[in-house]
Parts: sequence; structure tokens; C-alpha cells
Amino acid sequence: MKRKLYSNMRRMTALFSVAILCVTVTALTLRLTVFGDMDGLPASPAQQVDSERFPFEIAQRVSFRTPDASGDFQIKNPETNQYYMSVSIILPETEQDVFYTGLIRPGETRQSGTLHVQLPTGTHQSIARVTAYDPVTLEPRGSQDLDITLYIG
Repeated sequence: MKRKLYSNMRRMTALFSVAILCVTVTALTLRLTVFGDMDGLPASPAQQVDSERFPFEIAQRVSFRTPDASGDFQIKNPETNQYYMSVSIILPETEQDVFYTGLIRPGETRQSGTLHVQLPTGTHQSIARVTAYDPVTLEPRGSQDLDITLYIG
């Protein structure tokens, strides 16, 4: 009877240990994936790349007095960011690039700029495509699209 009880107790202890291990792994996985995205949400209009944490700031409405005037994009790559970034403004109906920043290092800003293509007077719904680049290899690490509005005139 003691042998049977002892072997059952060893088996139950092993099963209990495996169950505790599974619960621990599940809790850590949830903490790192689901709940990890909840802390540190930015208060500014910053967006983040899905595959990596990549904060940035950009104006969602940019006004130009004339088609060849400068507009205030307010693009910022925060000092806390580890990636370089670039921003392209694209017209969705034609996929035409109308503005490109080049690489922006962490801590740098691009306050204003002129469009590379002169658009007619009016309101233009556009896409700001922000791409993150590895600072060593300059390989793209991910991108995020953000709807912005350009006001010309």
C-alpha cells in the first residue's frame, strides 16, 4: 500500500510541477505580448510600428498658403527612439510621393518643408508612411501608415 501511495504521490507531484510551469509560461507570454503594449502609451499624436516599439510625432493636418509654400509637418523622432526614421507623404489615389524627409536620427526634427510635387489648391487626403530603420545596417525594420490632410491655398 505504501509503494502504491508513494508512486502516486510522485506522479501527482510531477503533474503539479508541469501545471505550474505551464501557468507561469502562459502568464509571462501574456505579460510580454498583450499587456506589454498597454504601458507607456504616448499622449501626443505619436504612432508605433506594429513589429517594434517605434515612437514618432507628425502633424495630422498640414497647411500651405500656396502650392509652392512651406508647410509645418512637425515631424519628430524622439531621443528615446533607437531607430532612424523617414517619412513619405503619398496620395492614395495615385500612389504618388509628394514629400520625403530622408533619414531622421533619434532626437532630430523636421518642422517644415515644401512638397516635391505642387498640388492644386484644395484639400488632399494623404498617407504619411513612417518607416523605421536599423541604425547600424540601415535596413527597414517596419513601417506605419497614418492618414493626414494637406490644405493647399
